[in-house]
Amino acid sequence: MSTSNNNYQQPPQEYNYGQEPAGIVPNQVLQQNLPVNETEDFAQPGKHGVVDIQVAYRSIPSNGLFFGPYLRYGNIDLQTGIWSGSVMIVVRSVDAPLFQIHPSLDIGKMGTVEATLIYQFEDYRFFRYNLFLPQRPGIDSEFWTYAITLNGQTLTYQFLVAGAHETTWRFMAFSCADFSLSVKSEEREELGGVGYLWKDVLNKHKNLGGLHAMLGGGDQIYADRMWSEVSSLRDWLNTKGKLNRRDYEWTDRLEQDINLAYFFFYSNHFDRPGIRDCLAQIPNVFQIDDHDIFDGFGSYPDYMQNSNVFVNIGRIAFHFYLLFQHHTTEPLLLANPQLTDLFTVTGRGWHFIKLFGPQCAVIGPDTRAERRENNIIGEQSYNEFFARIRALPPSIKHIVFMLAVPIVYPRLAMVEHILSGVKTIKRATNGAWNMLGKASSKVASVVGAKESTTSAFEGVKKAFGKSGLMSSLVSGFGEIDLLDDLADHWTHENHATERTYFVRNLQRISMEKCVRITFVSGDVHCCGMGKFYNPEQPENYQMMVQVITSAISNVPPPSAVIRLLHDKDKLYLPEIGGKQSPSHKTDTREEMIEFFDSDVDGKKLDLKKLLGRRNYSIAVIEPDSTMAWDLYVQKGGRYGTQDRTHKYGPLVVTSLATPAGPPGGPITEVQSFGPGGLVQSMNSMNLNQQ
Repeated sequence: MSTSNNNYQQPPQEYNYGQEPAGIVPNQVLQQNLPVNETEDFAQPGKHGVVDIQVAYRSIPSNGLFFGPYLRYGNIDLQTGIWSGSVMIVVRSVDAPLFQIHPSLDIGKMGTVEATLIYQFEDYRFFRYNLFLPQRPGIDSEFWTYAITLNGQTLTYQFLVAGAHETTWRFMAFSCADFSLSVKSEEREELGGVGYLWKDVLNKHKNLGGLHAMLGGGDQIYADRMWSEVSSLRDWLNTKGKLNRRDYEWTDRLEQDINLAYFFFYSNHFDRPGIRDCLAQIPNVFQIDDHDIFDGFGSYPDYMQNSNVFVNIGRIAFHFYLLFQHHTTEPLLLANPQLTDLFTVTGRGWHFIKLFGPQCAVIGPDTRAERRENNIIGEQSYNEFFARIRALPPSIKHIVFMLAVPIVYPRLAMVEHILSGVKTIKRATNGAWNMLGKASSKVASVVGAKESTTSAFEGVKKAFGKSGLMSSLVSGFGEIDLLDDLADHWTHENHATERTYFVRNLQRISMEKCVRITFVSGDVHCCGMGKFYNPEQPENYQMMVQVITSAISNVPPPSAVIRLLHDKDKLYLPEIGGKQSPSHKTDTREEMIEFFDSDVDGKKLDLKKLLGRRNYSIAVIEPDSTMAWDLYVQKGGRYGTQDRTHKYGPLVVTSLATPAGPPGGPITEVQSFGPGGLVQSMNSMNLNQQ
């Protein structure tokens, strides 16, 4: 953030960079930068139980004026050379602040953008500024400067816009941008707080000449704390019986409390040191995961998912997700569909496909809205995705799939086996929690763990990114099997058939369109690289890399769990319609890559596939059309030093040289999920049987 000078007073010519014609810029005298709060908050939410949310869930913008700005990337138009996006601010003001923008090196091309009021919560107004900026001709990027003026005070920011024909985009990816509810204040402080790595991202943004975008892979906020702190939810938790919980009345008080909670979670968290600066200067592309709603949402039994409380919490969570992460609302999206931005297929969930230059497309499916115990994405949505991928421009060489949860990841088969044994003895209610702790401690002892019994299962859950709601409120959600907390993953047996159909169809499309597919994911609180590939032709269309970058803020799992995840089993992707177990040999193998030879301190590692440290990643599309991925991992033991990160990489993902050509002619149809569709196929096909 910086101030400018009096050139903002009277520009020689007014340029229209917004959706609506802009007016003449009035005289404004830029003021000095306002004081910005750089104090990191290490407090542990939920520690003291129920709070008065009318007091505790109120915050003041750190800049003294407004929450934001939040800068969002929309898309580019390859034909017209127009970059589209938006800036949103949230302010206690009837009048919208003045918004001015210009190429950073040409203030003579300054223009104003009119504000659109898209929502009001209490006396806070959400103003969106739509941006349609001409890309510089050629292959060179260009910085743009925007200024927001309110009450005679102006704050200015810069961001990078790629050239119209530029292919060498640079973007970062992250996930899990807050601490789980169970992380104590001492550990938060030892790790350097939420914003520690965000400040490193800003340094990389500066040193690399700017990042064109940042991908948020989910868990941008952690809303789990409401189950401990909101008294009206505690009343529901204390209700006994499945039917009573399912039919519990959704009251006006619950509506008010949950709306306030999500507004506070976003406005407070997005205003923290480091995060707010990245949100204002690097165009964001965000997708939802469970903690943006609450831990495990979508994976609970039907009577919970369909309960009045869950349904309405989900409705409000998605509403504020669309507001803060996409600068829109569902009524606006339905009234004015944007073909190049968010789209829905079934009316549940909003997906996106965005171009990162002429050679790369980024796809973000919503893996929460349609999720249930036995499916992650609906069949209609899959078919629409496959059709839209086939319609991508022929210049596209790379597709990056943002999957909040990794699709290539080790199985915790031993843990699930032990937990399943416990499950047959007794439902995982209050009394069985200790049994599970002992069981997981037994697993930990197998791999040489020294962690205590009480922390062992918690560590397993951290390895799956599940260390918030369920670990803290198991007695409140007592009817739920703790085993369900592991059912959130693509690699869980509940989703085996769906995963096979998804990847096999992507293979066919990759072969047909000659496009390389890469997955980038988070959720699991450790980092690493995996891949699908054909051992006989390791660089062909079947090779799909999995980048795992998690967490930028949350705590990593214990070393014993990282050891547990380093299994040596050879796993294969089943054929569509087959009944093989993952150990049955097929033409596609899946594995984690030995990516880490040494730790951040230079010490040689025995376990080289996953690293349990906070991290984020940066990808660069090179001039030769390869895509290079680096992982930036927090240094200094577990707790960081002045030199904040160590770089691992790059892992170079090649493009496909020539179309392979499917046997028997071109593919025009997506391979079917099978008779009866996806759900029936999943019910009738057991992939774990030989």
